[in-house]
Amino acid sequence: MVLWQDEEAFFKDYAQSHKKLSELGFTPPTSFSYLKKMVTRAAVGAAVTATVIILSYLYQLKKHG
Repeated sequence: MVLWQDEEAFFKDYAQSHKKLSELGFTPPTSFSYLKKMVTRAAVGAAVTATVIILSYLYQLKKHG
């Protein structure tokens, strides 16, 4: 019976919190928007890495050539 009382209290608190957040206009991020952000960050990281490698290669060519 203790488990049911705890579960009941949990759902009551959850409902109150959910209502407050909804009234404040909170909307949780969707998994798609999170994935889109992560892919964008990875693409920028890859572009920066490629740029550094190319510039390093060109610098070495100029230095030794």
